[in-house]
Amino acid sequence: MTKRKLQRFAETETFGNVFHKQCEFKGNWNTSYFRNENPIVLELGCGRGEYTVNMGQKMPKKNFIGIDIKGARLWRGPKQLMKRE
Repeated sequence: MTKRKLQRFAETETFGNVFHKQCEFKGNWNTSYFRNENPIVLELGCGRGEYTVNMGQKMPKKNFIGIDIKGARLWRGPKQLMKRE
């Protein structure tokens, strides 16, 4: 594992839109996290998360959650999203 991967993985822990462990929103994503009643779209194996972020922008009436087994991959999509907000 390269140093860059470790740095990116560590940085994702500071992102408010990335969760590394089982989180407290189980069963309550709409009310506790998204704060709306839009349908949830779950993308398994989202890789860098770029597709999930782009789909969220194209379909603002849906809530998107992306999951990947490799945490360092998830740096790019959430980072892009934070820059856009």
